[in-house]
Amino acid sequence: MELHRKINWSFVLLYFVVILCSSFSNYENVLYKNILKKVKKEISKVFVLEDFELNPVQIQPNKELTSDFSGNRLLEISSNNIKLGYAYVGTAPSKTETFEYLVLFDNQFVIKKAKVLLYRESWGGEIGSKRWLKQFLLKGTNHKFIYRQNISAISGATISVKSMTNAVNELLSSLNFLIQNKII
Repeated sequence: MELHRKINWSFVLLYFVVILCSSFSNYENVLYKNILKKVKKEISKVFVLEDFELNPVQIQPNKELTSDFSGNRLLEISSNNIKLGYAYVGTAPSKTETFEYLVLFDNQFVIKKAKVLLYRESWGGEIGSKRWLKQFLLKGTNHKFIYRQNISAISGATISVKSMTNAVNELLSSLNFLIQNKII
């Protein structure tokens, strides 16, 4: 009788773990689709396109890379078999959560657009303003952004501002490494 109870509780626990993992997986898929929809909308606006392809750029892990290139984070944008540029979707920390951001590049990896796609906190969301994000435009992989020098502070969003600045700096540095080593 005692063994039967243990097996039942083990089964119940396993069942809930499977359900929880399945729910999390569904949430991740919905979240990815929502973010991808936003990415496509921004590409359409920036590149003035209705029809284009996004192809994941596969980058092998390397200790020199400070940005995450796993999954479909770096995408090549093309239309009619002509490469137009690249999109990078990253995740950066805010005070207690993380946020997703997008950086669009031309073929020479000059920033055409930076956008916060999903910000999860009630404070600091001002980093998503077009005015603040304009600071990143038209900069290439050799540029270095420095908080309070060429990147403006935002009252109440210090952590997010520093995080976005660091994330873009790491991305540019990683892309510079990939270009210099003819990986992309």
